[in-house]
Amino acid sequence: MSPYYLLFLFAISFISNATPFFGSPYTVIATTILLSLGINAENFLEAVLITGFGAATAKSVMYALGYGVGSKLKSNRNVQFFHRVMRGRSLYLTVFITAILPFFPFDDFVFLMGGAGRAPLLKMLLVTLASKVAKSCIEIGLEALGLIQVGRFTDVSPVILGVISSVVFAVLGVVLFKLDWEGLYQKAEKYLRALSDGGQ
Repeated sequence: MSPYYLLFLFAISFISNATPFFGSPYTVIATTILLSLGINAENFLEAVLITGFGAATAKSVMYALGYGVGSKLKSNRNVQFFHRVMRGRSLYLTVFITAILPFFPFDDFVFLMGGAGRAPLLKMLLVTLASKVAKSCIEIGLEALGLIQVGRFTDVSPVILGVISSVVFAVLGVVLFKLDWEGLYQKAEKYLRALSDGGQ
């Protein structure tokens, strides 16, 4: 793959992940480029590594945003809840899981709150890098198979579908931030406790 394609993939991965709550399907764009060039082991590996690196390093923007407005976010109930629950290994496990999940930009919340609470950025980024590379590997592989099949039944461009999904995910991201996560956690805890007591 030429350096121009690699630079483009890094840029689109970084920009889409650096934009708060913007679930842009950068792996779909990477997959489309791979399909146009012809997929082989070398191109696939380069696409996976460069998109994973771009997506991971972009999360430092969300961290910086949280760091910069930390004093304003300290009173936010979700931020307070996050820092009470997420400590040590729990934080890094949460970072890995949220960074690998498709569709929803949960890792934006984690880095935003991590920045507000001055969590260790380098460790968070290293965990995110491993997660994003794994995510790119899985998604690009599945999307390549999917786009080949979808292309046989529709004339809709994957890029157009990506724009539509990006808008939807951005709206969902704002909605998710406004949810009372502590309240939901407490309700889930009570429900699980009731199930446990009922089973005895």
